Amino acid sequence: MDAQLSEGIRIAIVGGGFTGAVCAIELARAAPVPLAIDIIEPRATLGAGLAYGSCEPEHRINVPSDRMTVFPDAPDDFTRWLKASGAWDADPFGLAANGDHYSRRRDFGAYAADLVTRTHAANPSGSTIRHRRAGARALEPVKDGWEVRCDDDRSIRYDQVILAATYGSPRFLWPLTEGAQTLDHLIRDPWSWTAIKAIPKQARVVLIGTGLTACDVVVSLRATGHTGPIHAISRRAQTPRPHGEFDSGFDLFAGVAPPATALGLLRLVRARISAVEAQGRSWHIVVDSLRRHLSGYWSTLPVAERRKIAHRLRPFWDVHRFRMAPQVSELMARGRREGWLTISAGRIYAIGRQADHFSVDWTRRGGARQHLPADAVINCTGPDGDIARSTNPLLSHALEHGVARPDDLRAGIDVDPSGRVIGVSGAPSRRLWAAGPAARAVVGEATGVPEAASHARLVARALARNLGATRDGHTPYVSTERSA
Repeated sequence: MDAQLSEGIRIAIVGGGFTGAVCAIELARAAPVPLAIDIIEPRATLGAGLAYGSCEPEHRINVPSDRMTVFPDAPDDFTRWLKASGAWDADPFGLAANGDHYSRRRDFGAYAADLVTRTHAANPSGSTIRHRRAGARALEPVKDGWEVRCDDDRSIRYDQVILAATYGSPRFLWPLTEGAQTLDHLIRDPWSWTAIKAIPKQARVVLIGTGLTACDVVVSLRATGHTGPIHAISRRAQTPRPHGEFDSGFDLFAGVAPPATALGLLRLVRARISAVEAQGRSWHIVVDSLRRHLSGYWSTLPVAERRKIAHRLRPFWDVHRFRMAPQVSELMARGRREGWLTISAGRIYAIGRQADHFSVDWTRRGGARQHLPADAVINCTGPDGDIARSTNPLLSHALEHGVARPDDLRAGIDVDPSGRVIGVSGAPSRRLWAAGPAARAVVGEATGVPEAASHARLVARALARNLGATRDGHTPYVSTERSA
């Protein structure tokens, strides 16, 4: 085994995207004693992850900058950072017509990285935060902790581990003929911007999916000077909605008990939308209110009702909840007006080859089966939503060996309300935790910055309490546990 960290309590955070970064920051703030915190992350920069690691200047955050709240006690910290760092002035296209600012994703990634650096330099608990640039492959229980094995063949023992990694890569569900597999520009990973930039400028492009990922691909293609036709296909042809009114004071559950069923929730949301629209207001404030309630509301629903919401209502929730920045919305609308962008509802059966190009076998909704020629096909369906099919090596290892188990919806890892991972034994671990999207079983969603930060904070503070107390308690850490 590799040499150990310095003396003291050793914490591993597996995954150094935004969730992992906030876990480290909040641990350093709340720790009752100094901690040696390792963030295990193969990317060069901490805090950005996939979501905020894009270097494409056209890729923008899909909410106004002043709503990217990491710390409730400093809601405008990101906006102040943008202005102080010069990123605001360097991005004149960030301002929308209504005066809201939609920053580049890479700027938020730089902000998150800066938060980690500043916390490491000045945190009040005397803890250290170290970036271990590697990918975690396996997790083995050892006496009083865990051993994490990485892809550099080194292993380190930790007292506590937080799983903050994303777990899904896109699945390619459509049969490919042998001939199609030999063609260039079949892109299974839509976040491979190098592959997307290599597509010829006049190429006929088919996108499978019409959500935010497809919007990102359209933005990237047009930024490279692409002029060929783009055809996006999904079952319902639902695209993310543009932004509208913001009102944090509106309360979906005002005067009513939160519904206990999926049908009851749907009826309430529809009734509230009808009521606000009758007043000349926007549906956006209703959806935003549900979003604010979701972390506390989701776990109160019976599993059967959560399953109904996930399977039947999720597609409609996603396009209303995950909206487009105005700059992206304007580009998509212009593409449809000018005819270079087509969005269709339909079903894809297979992808074959015809001469030197792809032939997409599909049926338009209500139409006959047909073949669509394409020079490039890009899978834009997003991450696989089944944790049991995770392509993350560490999560797969943990599930395979019973260290963790899927939640009731298979949407993530099963955890208790404080984020402690529940294995096949059914008992929550006192030394293994999960935060962010991989633990969304208890919060319904942990994708947006406020939700991911809130859940990371909850887990970090629960772990700190598990070590003895909050910093104000000055309780020394005494380990009495003899197993993971």
